[in-house]
Amino acid sequence: MVEFTEDEAALYDRQIRLWGVDAQRALRSANVLVKRCGPLGAEVCKNIVLSGVNSLTLFDPRIVQEEHSATNFLLRTQTGDSFADTAVPNLQILNPLVRVTSTVEDLSKDTIGQYSVVCITDGTHEEYSALNDLCREHGVSFLACNTWGMAGFMFQDAGAKFKFIAEKSKVHKEQKGADQGATKRRKVDSGEKKDKKEEEEEEDGYEQREASFVTYRDAGEATKLKFSSPSVLIAQGLLRGVTDIGQYCREAAEKINAKHVPDDLLQNLEGAIVPICAIVGGMASQEIIKIVSKKDPPIVNSFYYDGLSGAGIIENTRSSS
Repeated sequence: MVEFTEDEAALYDRQIRLWGVDAQRALRSANVLVKRCGPLGAEVCKNIVLSGVNSLTLFDPRIVQEEHSATNFLLRTQTGDSFADTAVPNLQILNPLVRVTSTVEDLSKDTIGQYSVVCITDGTHEEYSALNDLCREHGVSFLACNTWGMAGFMFQDAGAKFKFIAEKSKVHKEQKGADQGATKRRKVDSGEKKDKKEEEEEEDGYEQREASFVTYRDAGEATKLKFSSPSVLIAQGLLRGVTDIGQYCREAAEKINAKHVPDDLLQNLEGAIVPICAIVGGMASQEIIKIVSKKDPPIVNSFYYDGLSGAGIIENTRSSS
């Protein structure tokens, strides 16, 4: 069991009051890798370091150019080095108690097992599919996120059976098994005994629940989803490398009888807009904290953000096939 030093207890005092000693202890044992620390990745890295994980490892061999500093607060010290190497000292200043390092070795079956969570930003459909498969195979939680101008996206997979604790709901309802991806209350057989920790959680107003995730590869396309929105169509089109995103969205919307994507949004899908990165990066890091601490219901499984309307949408994307 991880014990806090006097310095750690003082630094994380507010967080411990917010989510409890056990959650902070779990964070203190977690090792997180972030692949790509552009404007979006920088937001994720900053929040994860401040949360107090054991270690944060960065993989981003891209070389810093002068223009990168305009939208990335981690790359304002020098040029000519890699994104990862430049970001490390700037992150370390935020929390000296977290071990922040960079690596030049991309994830593989030989290296992935050392991490609790892998977060990749600004990737593609193919890249997310392959990396999520590797994470699932080795029992590592996976999270991916992107922004395109005023639109944002996040997906996560914490495993087929992810157990966590949450406050008891006021109305106890049994959820039907048709939607296996929805967060559901753990069913206890009449002959099953609860351990001491479970009994204490229930006495404190908490209960154990279970969420079921699918991999990114099995999440399904927008045209197969029962519910959708403009930001969903944009994200799924751009992740698949669609060149004419307007035409793709119009055709996809017609297939699922969804609203057409506003032209104003389609015309604002270029570059990294820092406030949008902050929102999506904040959501991503919040989910990493939930996964590591196993406290509070996680998003199952996708989050989409429309910066023009300010609407954030959660979709349980799951292929029907």
